[in-house]
Amino acid sequence: MAKTSSTAAAAPFGQAYFERYYANRGTRVSTPADNARVCRFIAAYAAMIECRVTHILDVGAGTGRFRRPLLRLMPEARYTGIDVSEYACAKYGWQHRSIVDLDRGSYDLVLCHDVLQYLDNKLAERAIERLAERCGGLLYFSALTSEDWEQNCDQSLTDHDVHLRKTRWYRQRLGRAFRNLGGGMFAHRDAPLVTYSLHAID
Repeated sequence: MAKTSSTAAAAPFGQAYFERYYANRGTRVSTPADNARVCRFIAAYAAMIECRVTHILDVGAGTGRFRRPLLRLMPEARYTGIDVSEYACAKYGWQHRSIVDLDRGSYDLVLCHDVLQYLDNKLAERAIERLAERCGGLLYFSALTSEDWEQNCDQSLTDHDVHLRKTRWYRQRLGRAFRNLGGGMFAHRDAPLVTYSLHAID
């Protein structure tokens, strides 16, 4: 297990958090069917643009809800998960660390699903810089924005103890290193991937 950073050690994500938001059928934010749909989309997009995925990094891997469905679709890939939660790392076998501190490794596919809203602006910017450094191909990225909180999410189920930022805040910073392909998919600007102009938002 990797050395725990001060950032990771301060995280409050224990068993109660994961039971509420991921295990309990009455309070969870997504179902296995939801997660499987996300993974089918990611795998199909990677196949469409011929991005060969042999190494996957899951940032904030939590309960590992993407690992099994993704590896069924990408059986040759090696899956690495990191999380700041001591509980999740002990239970699911992840590396105990934050994306902010991840200073090595290159991955064809990086997943960062609903993680950065838990970081303040300074740490979130550093995290995006780390995502750009570690990603050699595709990034699947999502974060709860202020627009989503007001218009899209179920507020009775969604964790509100987060840093809500505008969509444009994320797009501006991700856009320095990534092309926005839509649907939460981003391609690193330096990756040898062909992404046609009308398939991208920017």
